[in-house]
Amino acid sequence: MRGRFHPALPVEGATQAPIIRSDHLGRFTTEAKVGLVVIVAVLMLTFLTFRVGEFTFIKEKGYRIYALFDSAAGLDTKSQVSFAGVGVGKVEGIDLVDNRAKITMLIRPGVKLRKGAKASIRATGLLGEKYLEIITGKEAGILNDGDTIEASGEAADVDRLVNQLSSVAGDIKAVTSALKGSFGTEEGAESVKELLSNFRDLSKNLNLLIGSNKDSLGKSISNFEEFSRLLKEDGPKLIKALNNITGKIERGEGTLGKLVSDEGLYKRLDSSLENISMITGKIANGEGTLGRLATDDGVYKKLDATLGRLEKGEGTIGRLLTDESAYENLNSALEGLGNVVSRIERFKTIVGFRNEYQFDQDENKGYFSVQLQPRQDKFYLLEVVDDPRGEVTKTTRTTTVNGVSNTTEDLNIKRRLKISALLGRRFSDIALRIGLMENTFGLGADIYLFDDNFKISLDAWEFNGDDPESEKVHLKATASYTFFKYLFVQGGYDNIVNEKVDTIFLGGGLKFDDEDLKYMLTGSTLKFK
Repeated sequence: MRGRFHPALPVEGATQAPIIRSDHLGRFTTEAKVGLVVIVAVLMLTFLTFRVGEFTFIKEKGYRIYALFDSAAGLDTKSQVSFAGVGVGKVEGIDLVDNRAKITMLIRPGVKLRKGAKASIRATGLLGEKYLEIITGKEAGILNDGDTIEASGEAADVDRLVNQLSSVAGDIKAVTSALKGSFGTEEGAESVKELLSNFRDLSKNLNLLIGSNKDSLGKSISNFEEFSRLLKEDGPKLIKALNNITGKIERGEGTLGKLVSDEGLYKRLDSSLENISMITGKIANGEGTLGRLATDDGVYKKLDATLGRLEKGEGTIGRLLTDESAYENLNSALEGLGNVVSRIERFKTIVGFRNEYQFDQDENKGYFSVQLQPRQDKFYLLEVVDDPRGEVTKTTRTTTVNGVSNTTEDLNIKRRLKISALLGRRFSDIALRIGLMENTFGLGADIYLFDDNFKISLDAWEFNGDDPESEKVHLKATASYTFFKYLFVQGGYDNIVNEKVDTIFLGGGLKFDDEDLKYMLTGSTLKFK
């Protein structure tokens, strides 16, 4: 709390000395303030006139091409457009056309792209920024301004393919191990002898069978001769194809080639077999869920009873299996949940901090803001404001000395936190805001210039304020410039039409979007423009 003394007010019947009031040196005159407001208003009206007339102050050089994607999630305006790993332009706009994302790319004038080129959305890393990669075309001719290129599909899931190959190789390894265990022991040798004995008996029976089925065998031989003839005719082609396949296998090409030549894959397969052996051992010992199922009859009976209840449609899962309406309701609920999650993912979040030093008041005013942007032309702004003039009250006191009455006024000023909650809509380079502004109704307008790096703002609130020194509307003009991706400076004129508390201010701050916060949370280094 701090107090401010003002000269006494005149009281009837009392001798009153003349009132002397001091102002800050260098304060602007009322004419100067009005002139500044008029200049700002003329600039805003001039800019609006040019925008309505389809004119722009600065038009970047280059030509524009377009691409349609089923989803542009993670891609933003100003995202880089690369060709052969070299930046050749940027994303200028993202629009929704026929339920697809239409990407507008601004390409530098010196870059020549061939027709038939394709665009692919890629990322610099696992959690890196998204960018557009132009894949060269093979058609004759050069892309011109206004052309539309195709969107390239995603790459194949290599990891899933490797896992499938690992499973197949594991099966092969298991078969070879089983054969080795069967014939590599003394018992296996005895089994072989017994097998040879059975084979001799089989040959005797076979001779008897051939003798009684000569006619059938003759037809079979005839068919085999026909097959041999066909094989002779097409044999060279078949041998050539087999040679090509074996050559690829020897060179390590294809799935079988990698299985034969990749030693690392063999080691991974061997490790997988060891893990399988460990798991089967635990199952045999009755460890884990599968072990109990294999050894504990009680668990089996409980499982059988549960399956019986499911078949009867009892319980939640049983109703899902038997009741089609329950399944349809669940499917509808999941679709609704998917739509909600999709809308949440499209939200862009911007967190900001800024501070203003007010020269005439010799105070600092701080802001913490969160901007939620569901789409390019709509946003919600939430702010917590640390206002040095958060609460201002006036008390009047009258004292009498030697029959002379003097009246004094004391101002009590306290720092308070205030809340702003605004809805904003953007129209090209102009944004309008309305809602709660520092605990009262307010509205504002923003003009964006120089690729959104320079912004001019005009805000008005406290149309019926409680501040005894700020009886008129609270009017504030601000200009800010972003010179790095995360840093900006600003300055302006606050409380323009209230002479007692008007002030010039300077300040700056930081701002981060959701991608920047993701970098910070993962320990990555922030990138400047």
